Amino acid sequence: MDYSSQRNKTIILKGKGKVHQIAIEDIVYVECESYVSIFHTFGKGKTVSCSILLKDIEEKVNGYGFYRINRNTLVNLKYFDSYVSDKKRCFKTTTGVEMNVSRRKWCILKEYIQE
Repeated sequence: MDYSSQRNKTIILKGKGKVHQIAIEDIVYVECESYVSIFHTFGKGKTVSCSILLKDIEEKVNGYGFYRINRNTLVNLKYFDSYVSDKKRCFKTTTGVEMNVSRRKWCILKEYIQE
């Protein structure tokens, strides 16, 4: 898959009285806890928190190689390292983070990665 469309693209996030501009290519994954979304970025392990629904983030990064692996997590497939296909159904990023994939999203994710 070609991730060159992520280059030079950014999203603007408002949170905690600040406005953050994050390069789409630097986002490894986004996790949501209640109404707070936490952006995990590549490099310094920087995280940015803001009050935005995961559904809205998904719309902003649509077409840039992101995939929602469960109710609370949106991953950038650019940082895909491996997956475990046993009962756990784990997705592992190049940064070493392992995340569970929902049963419903599992088959689609495997097809998407193998393209």
